[in-house]
Amino acid sequence: MHEAIFRLAGTEGYAALTREFDARLSLWCNDHSDLLQVRCSSGDAADVLERIDAIAGVDDALVEETAVVAVTDGCIKDHDTPTVDPHLDAHGCLLLPPLTYENGARLCRVLALDADRLTACYRSLLEAFDVTVDAKRTLEVLPSVQSPFDLERNLPELTSRQREVFVLAYERGYYELPRETTMVDIAATLEIDRRTAEEHRRRAERKLLGALARHRLA
Repeated sequence: MHEAIFRLAGTEGYAALTREFDARLSLWCNDHSDLLQVRCSSGDAADVLERIDAIAGVDDALVEETAVVAVTDGCIKDHDTPTVDPHLDAHGCLLLPPLTYENGARLCRVLALDADRLTACYRSLLEAFDVTVDAKRTLEVLPSVQSPFDLERNLPELTSRQREVFVLAYERGYYELPRETTMVDIAATLEIDRRTAEEHRRRAERKLLGALARHRLA
């Protein structure tokens, strides 16, 4: 099996929400309604919920200072236009939940039985979206799917930029021995300076290691 994460740039809906509030939104689609989990900057949760209500309607929600879990009145398929479904169906690919939004973009985690199907799906998406490949890999074990109530509730809150720098560093081999990339290259990819990239990476590492230490010592 082969997996890729496609980043689809967007200017409306949930994509715009994540850019405005420096938030990260995870979405589980249920056809008639969606389950959303949002991590956002301090004090923005109420405003984020109001924006979700304007986009898709909110049936019920749990709100904390920096987090929102909401069930919407409508399905994302009614609000994300065009959808990726026809492109996936045409090439025998599968969208793995959750659908993620961050930094003004929609991230689609796509699974295919062979690499050619994944490549064909990407080329098809290019015809309808401003799309880039965030990551790709060959799978030797089945991919995991998390709910918003297990793994993520134990993880520290990272800003979207901290997460972006840390994930890119990991995927590019920064933590391999020997290293396969440098912070100069990572900063250039993200169009920020090296010191800023290093600061985001260090803050992300400190938060993640702190959470791991607390978990192991609990």
